[in-house]
Amino acid sequence: MQKIPIDLAGPGMKLAKPVTKDNGMTVMAEGMELTDSLISRLKNMSVERITVQGNPVDMGGAGAGTVYAERLERLDPLFRRYTNDKWMNRVKDRMSQYFHIKAAAQEAKRKALEALMAGDDEIEEENVEGEE
Repeated sequence: MQKIPIDLAGPGMKLAKPVTKDNGMTVMAEGMELTDSLISRLKNMSVERITVQGNPVDMGGAGAGTVYAERLERLDPLFRRYTNDKWMNRVKDRMSQYFHIKAAAQEAKRKALEALMAGDDEIEEENVEGEE
């Protein structure tokens, strides 16, 4: 189950939870398969997020466009009020460790994709030269 922004919803995804209005009225039932027209209706109703079955969208962790290096930079300002609280400092340290690991993995993935894309360009150039 994954909660995603409505802009990332696509046809064929199934709702894992019902979509409800602010007053609690159910708009779409759990298990409904989304279509382009249903997604458009949800957008027109100002629905911002839906919960779908599985994990169909790679959101980079906690959210779309999450960059863990940026989250790491934000820890100090977020915990500035708790400099003397040993428990909050432990939480901050754990979060820092986690974001360091995730940032390193994200960077490695980015470099691998760049290398792969660079390799594809070289392969395409070789194919073009061989056809002439």
